[in-house]
Amino acid sequence: MTDVHEAYATERHKCEVGFEGVRLTLDRPAKKGGQRVLLDGSIKGVAKPGRMLAIMGPSGSGKTTLLNAIAGRIKYSKHLNLHGQRYLNGNAVPGDSHIPAAFIEQEVEFFPHMTVKETLDFRVELKLGKTVSKTDRDELIAELLELLGLTKSANTIVGNSKIRGVSGGERKRLSIACEMIDSPPIIFLDEPTSGLDAYQAVQVVHTMKRLANSGKTVVAVIHQPSQRIFSLFDDLLLLSEGGRQMYFGEVSNVRQHFDAIGYGCSKDEGTAEHILDVVSSTSSLPGEEDNGNKSALQMRLNNISLASAKQVQNLKVSNGGARDPNEVKKLLLRTKALSRPASSLLRQFKLLLKRSIQETLRGKGVILVKLIQQVTIGLLYGGIYSLGNDQASIIDRIGLLSLVTIGTANMGVAGTIRSFPKEKEIVMSEITSKLYRTFPYFISKAISEIPLIGFMSGVFGSILYPLVGLQTAAGKFKNFLLLTSLHSTACQAMGLFLGAISPTSDFALALFPPIVVLSVIFDGRNISEENIPKLLRWLPHVGLVKWGYTGLAINEFVGLEFTSKGPPRGPVLKTGEQALERFGIHETTLNNAVKAQLLVIAGSWFLSFMGLSLTKERFEVMKPLATTETK
Repeated sequence: MTDVHEAYATERHKCEVGFEGVRLTLDRPAKKGGQRVLLDGSIKGVAKPGRMLAIMGPSGSGKTTLLNAIAGRIKYSKHLNLHGQRYLNGNAVPGDSHIPAAFIEQEVEFFPHMTVKETLDFRVELKLGKTVSKTDRDELIAELLELLGLTKSANTIVGNSKIRGVSGGERKRLSIACEMIDSPPIIFLDEPTSGLDAYQAVQVVHTMKRLANSGKTVVAVIHQPSQRIFSLFDDLLLLSEGGRQMYFGEVSNVRQHFDAIGYGCSKDEGTAEHILDVVSSTSSLPGEEDNGNKSALQMRLNNISLASAKQVQNLKVSNGGARDPNEVKKLLLRTKALSRPASSLLRQFKLLLKRSIQETLRGKGVILVKLIQQVTIGLLYGGIYSLGNDQASIIDRIGLLSLVTIGTANMGVAGTIRSFPKEKEIVMSEITSKLYRTFPYFISKAISEIPLIGFMSGVFGSILYPLVGLQTAAGKFKNFLLLTSLHSTACQAMGLFLGAISPTSDFALALFPPIVVLSVIFDGRNISEENIPKLLRWLPHVGLVKWGYTGLAINEFVGLEFTSKGPPRGPVLKTGEQALERFGIHETTLNNAVKAQLLVIAGSWFLSFMGLSLTKERFEVMKPLATTETK
């Protein structure tokens, strides 16, 4: 890498990562099988600078779990117990320390409408803040694009499963580029080749090899690699079911090792395929399957495990502090300092607002669908309703305004619930990586939605208002647009709240029907206030439909006069004010309805922010080997 990139790696060093005795157990009730061992404590190994370590094993052997344990990313649970010891350059690392490493997830999502270069530029600005000039940032981005083979696709949108963008291999390399901005000395990758074709998989591993050749320590979980990919790795840590170590050493020696312990590989069989079969509890070797002898299979796994233990018996993962321990302490302190956002809150807000508006405007498909919805519903209502000034038109107006508010609630809440969880997944990953804080993200998200809401409300109102014949007195149309925009904003805010507190979109969608049903029941028309159960009398004050409907009704009826024509609908009502009194809305003003809508929006936003803040990830602390205490 060039001097420009290395300039951002101040106090970063080549790092050797050692680990031993890593044990992870899951406490379960006796009726569910009791304690389950995920990693059995036999694991011992070291990942060295300039080399690539592959973690392999059959499905369910704990490969990703081990990678997360070494990286300090086991998600917290009161039922988990994690023990072991990690070392950095031969010095023991406290269990709660953040080691200077990048972690690339198996599935990394990006905002789909941003280009590759924009995605990198966004992260560079947040990670480096004002510590570097625009020229240096541009040079760093160009270098990363070149290093990761992304120069040709720099101006292509990233895309996702629904939006066509860069290829899967390019997206994977982009995820590596994003983590290389501050040049961490260690890189962890969880199945970087999964979901890629043979060519793309090889390209990704070649990229990892280039990083290792530059002095990085590369550790990757690899699932069923081809022989070509397998041979690109320098070292191998092999696991069997239950997280039991079966081999640690150089890839070039693994074939000879298994030959020596009696489980050799034929000349026409690939090494990677053979060793995975040998350490699998579901694969029977010749002689074992004939008798269906389970004890023979277990004996084979025990023999391989014992040979591995003997092999790593003299492996040094600690140098006893031979290398200056203060150097490692400084490195850990530096890493902790870098775990906080580098940019100010204002700068975070500006960058996040720009990204959010950009994503909204570039989502032409979503905008088109929403536009079609508004136009279609406006025309549909306009083709059905024709309001006059007779007695029947009073009921028609009430019905129309109720349909407008209920329909808006349905579309606003449901649309946000469907789209927000995917964005939440990306955002929570970025917040966990300390790119920015929750507050500036949420404010930018909330503000960026308002212009589109106003535009869609304007389209809908411009079609509906003249077609159905709503009141044309001065200011009434403007008030209608304001009230429908506020109502739409409140509904989207409620959708954000449901999405923020829900672990999945399915869970949020399950909450959607009861929320809307309750809002309709307590909208002011379907149950009298005095008959509402005492425990639920607060609901009308925060109802989504009530204040939207109330505001629109006041705006429409005040100033209207009606004739006595038409079939009788009870006592003849001559003015709009009398109609409002009949429907129990006469004691509320337009200003009060607007204030109530604003309070619903503010409350939903606040609860959404709290929901996002409380869902931050926590990680397990690795307890020392000698510790026997339980949680």
